[in-house]
Amino acid sequence: MGMHNMSALKLVRITLMVPVLLWLSMSLAIAAPPSNDDFDSAITVTEPLPFTDGTNTLEATTAPDDPDCFGQGPTVWYSFTPTENMRIQAKTFGSDYDTTLSVYTGTRGNLSQIACNDDAGSVQSSAVFDVVAGQTYFFMVGAFGGGAGGNLVFTVATAPQPVTVDFSIDPIGSLDRVGNVTIRGIVNCSAPLFINVSGELKQNTGRVFILGFLGTAFMCNGSNTPWEAIVIPENGRFAGGPTKAFANIFAVDPNTGEFIQSSASATVKLKRSQ
Repeated sequence: MGMHNMSALKLVRITLMVPVLLWLSMSLAIAAPPSNDDFDSAITVTEPLPFTDGTNTLEATTAPDDPDCFGQGPTVWYSFTPTENMRIQAKTFGSDYDTTLSVYTGTRGNLSQIACNDDAGSVQSSAVFDVVAGQTYFFMVGAFGGGAGGNLVFTVATAPQPVTVDFSIDPIGSLDRVGNVTIRGIVNCSAPLFINVSGELKQNTGRVFILGFLGTAFMCNGSNTPWEAIVIPENGRFAGGPTKAFANIFAVDPNTGEFIQSSASATVKLKRSQ
C-alpha cells in the first residue's frame, strides 16, 4: 500500500473516531449525577430568602444510608444554616415528578427527622417549620415510591405564622322520619383551609347503643364557616333526645401544605325535622 493510501486510511479512521469520542463524552456528561447527589455534597441554601435551585435528578442515586421518607427513589440534598430565628417553608412546587421532601438535623448516620412529606395538595412536597439561628438543617428530596426523578424546582422561603382553627358542634341536631340525623357546627379558621370532618354519634336507648358515623369535606373561607353532616345509623334508629357526638377535623393549608388537627365533642339533642 502506498504512502498516499495509508494516509487516506488514517484520515478516515480519525474522521470516524471523532464523532464516536464526542458521543461518548456527551453520554458521560448526560449520565453524570447532579452535584448534590450525596449528603456530603449538599448544596448550601443562601440568604436572603427566598432561595430557588433547579436541577435534573434523572441520574441521581440513592446512598445506602439515606433515611427513609415514603420509600423514596433517587435523592438530592440541600443544607441551610439560618442567621436568625425564623419560620420557613421548603417546597418542590413546580417540579415535574412526584417528589418526597424530608428535613433533618444532626450528622451523617445520626440524623434526627423534623419533617417527611409526600404530597402537599398535589404530587409535590412541602415542609413548614421553625428554624433556630446557627443550627444546620438538611433537606433530602426524593422520588416517591422509588420512582424516577425529573426536573426539580426546590425553594426555601420565609413562611407566615401558622394558621389557627377552632371547631364546634351545635347542641341541636335534626332527626328525619327514617331515623337519620343531621349534625351541624362552625369552623373558624384564620386563613383558607381544606377541611375534612369525621366522627361518630351515639345514643343510649336503654337496651342498646345506636351508633352512626359522620363525614364531610369543605373549604373554610378564613372566618366562621358553617358545616353539616348526615349521620345514618349503623344499627336501629336514632330517636328524639340526647346523643353524644365526637368529631375530628383534619385541615390542610393549600398555600403551605401544613396539616392541622383538632377535635370536638358535645351532647347533641335531636329534634324532629318539620
